[in-house]
Amino acid sequence: MSASPNNPFDNSAKNWDTRRMSVQLAEVANLLLPQLVLNDRQHWLDFGSGTGLLSVPLAARVEQVTALDTSEKMLEVLAEKGVANIQTLNQNVFSGLPCDYDGVVSCMALHHVESTEALLKQFYQHLNNDGQLALVDLYAEDGSFHGDNEAKGVKHHGFDIEELRATAEAIGFVEVSFAEIMQLQHRNGREYPLFVMLARRS
Repeated sequence: MSASPNNPFDNSAKNWDTRRMSVQLAEVANLLLPQLVLNDRQHWLDFGSGTGLLSVPLAARVEQVTALDTSEKMLEVLAEKGVANIQTLNQNVFSGLPCDYDGVVSCMALHHVESTEALLKQFYQHLNNDGQLALVDLYAEDGSFHGDNEAKGVKHHGFDIEELRATAEAIGFVEVSFAEIMQLQHRNGREYPLFVMLARRS
């Protein structure tokens, strides 16, 4: 399956980085990257990269970043930032990844994928031995975070982390850990906590 020509994020791409939520999510990189083992020989995949809120700071620490997203317009915004060692990839993650990676990061994309198990299997299959996984997403919530969930392609109202841990460990991930990484201030007046899931391919 290729990237959708009617991606719901395409219309938001141009102003994505200035949205209140995006400004908050830009802080994730500062909180997440120090928890990873990074060096200038690594190639990382940023799943659901959007405009590169994670890809750009990550690219400053590693040799190459592949920024994967189904929204062509979001990737165009990222490409305009002119970071030489970021390669954009406009496709569905299940279409077949071109290579294996030293690590996979993702921020707020997991809840858009129907089968979390299939996604984690795909990551596992395309991680090098000892490869790192770092996923940031919502703890289980009541559906109020996105509001119009169907139109926004939302498949999960956050996650039960023990279920996520069990799924990851069954696939083969080791050293699976969870911690709250930040609280998002929503325009509805509520705060929504985000977790970071760290794991490693054995």
